[in-house]
Amino acid sequence: MTLSIWFTTYLKINNQLMEQRYLFIVNSRSNPSMLAELDNAIARLTPEERTRLEIRYTQYGGHAGDIAIEASQQHGNKIVVVSCGGDGTVHEISNALAFRPTPMLCLPFGTGNDFIRSTGLERKKKTMYDYITNLDKHVVTPIDLIRIDSYDCMGSHLPMWSCYCNNVSSIGLDTKVQAMAKAKVLSKPKSKMVRKTAYLTSALKLLTGDRSFHFKYQLELENGEIYEGKTDSYTLISICNGKYYGGGFCPAPDASLNDGLADVCVIDDVTLPRALNLILKYKKGKHVGKEGISTFRCTSGIITSTDPSYELEGNYDGEDFFGHRIRFEVFPGALNLATIEL
Repeated sequence: MTLSIWFTTYLKINNQLMEQRYLFIVNSRSNPSMLAELDNAIARLTPEERTRLEIRYTQYGGHAGDIAIEASQQHGNKIVVVSCGGDGTVHEISNALAFRPTPMLCLPFGTGNDFIRSTGLERKKKTMYDYITNLDKHVVTPIDLIRIDSYDCMGSHLPMWSCYCNNVSSIGLDTKVQAMAKAKVLSKPKSKMVRKTAYLTSALKLLTGDRSFHFKYQLELENGEIYEGKTDSYTLISICNGKYYGGGFCPAPDASLNDGLADVCVIDDVTLPRALNLILKYKKGKHVGKEGISTFRCTSGIITSTDPSYELEGNYDGEDFFGHRIRFEVFPGALNLATIEL
């Protein structure tokens, strides 16, 4: 490459970076210490650096999605939406930006940061200032989303409980664990210990209760074959785009965000001793291949309650949903994800 061509290329890339803007969507209910760290980091920027940043704080449920859509409509791929919140904020923004050109970048702002761990970005002793001053090093990669559609016992679609899942969706015991863990965190929002241990302590407590959930499932595997479950009683089924959920549990250690497939993990209706033996393996991602656990890689599937009067209770990215029949399908490359490496 000649010097003139190199210089022209440099100017083009540099101008593109100078034009690139960043919209920080900040969950107002985030941990006060994280909000303070963000404010302090921005205050350290030069006036020139701050001109390319816009900060918006959420004011109501669903506001993060509304802000993201507005920004995408106005600026397209000339702006990067930066999620500053937990997995719920990431879920909301990813649904808003699905199939849009605007990239989403996630900062480790929440307690568990489960989805962010799957992207390879973790705190690792880095400060918020480190991330913000390296935003221009981001790389945009299309990743998959998993569409979750819920239906009632009459077959009617339930739009309020249907959306895209960017990380993990599940039905069964872990949904009840998730609900209990949420309640624990809300009861003591300032306790770091409660935040870190809520999911594990809730799981251990609920394992001693009813672990049976009655449903049947049918999966379309990556080779196009159809697989049907052999029974109608299970402990849980998880449908994974990312590797982690529940504050670091690893149901899908081999999952990839951009392989066009969902990693599905099904745990049979196991006895209490067996459940206690599996819980730590499940947390560490060492459960694959163990007795009572089945794993699949698939493109779509259907999960149906075997009781006409009972709706399944599930969660996608930590948000609760219900339905008598649940259908999921992978949509490859549906979201533009921006990541930075430090």
